[in-house]
Amino acid sequence: TFDGGIISLSHPMSVKSADTFFSTGHLQLSAIEMMIDEINTSPRCGVTVGGKKHGIHLTTFGDDSSKDKVAAIVQNGMMPLAESTEYVGSYWIGPYSSGLTGIMSPLANSTNDPTAAKTILVAGGAASTSVFAGYPTIFGTF
Repeated sequence: TFDGGIISLSHPMSVKSADTFFSTGHLQLSAIEMMIDEINTSPRCGVTVGGKKHGIHLTTFGDDSSKDKVAAIVQNGMMPLAESTEYVGSYWIGPYSSGLTGIMSPLANSTNDPTAAKTILVAGGAASTSVFAGYPTIFGTF
């Protein structure tokens, strides 16, 4: 059981086979789902944060391989489980490509309040330095 609640990951991705980044995005999604299954099942049973076990939940949003669609998804909230008492943070996984993930970078760090929590963005499919430059809560895997 998860005594610390659920960590919710939000992930815009190319879900339709006609989308430009469908093939690579689908592989990225498969890897993320395998990771979550491994983390959430015994014996690991979640990730430990502050001494409590948290489960991980992933919500995907179809992005049509479009910068405009990614921007609309993020600006419309992209906050699954926000109504849940188990929601513990704002964590995003970027779509495949620097162009699509780059749209998310300024939005993840958009608050002007230095004490406000910022969104953590893992940019697993981005390699361009412009995605990361000046954004302290964005991390890459390339």
